Amino acid sequence: MSALITCLKTARAAIVRGDAEGALKEIERFAAVAEQSPPEDDDIREQVRIALKDLQNLAQAAMEGAKSASEQIREIVQSARTLQTYDDSGRRCVTRTVARMPRRF
Repeated sequence: MSALITCLKTARAAIVRGDAEGALKEIERFAAVAEQSPPEDDDIREQVRIALKDLQNLAQAAMEGAKSASEQIREIVQSARTLQTYDDSGRRCVTRTVARMPRRF
């Protein structure tokens, strides 16, 4: 199997298991191998094209999932900051919580 295809399959596996560093390392390795010895066989080129498209779709889905999770966390934090409860005598009191905003990774 072509070293290019191997790099892309390894990068895909890294993305699936949530290893962004490992995926980036494999993508950089793919770029270096492709620069040194670009595929001359049309079949290999087509396999690389398909693998790259799959990797792109997977990365896009991962990004959308991370955005969605970030938005949900932001909503939870916002809700937690304005918790409303009642004291022992039945009076409503507002408790504000201080939580740090989520950061991007």
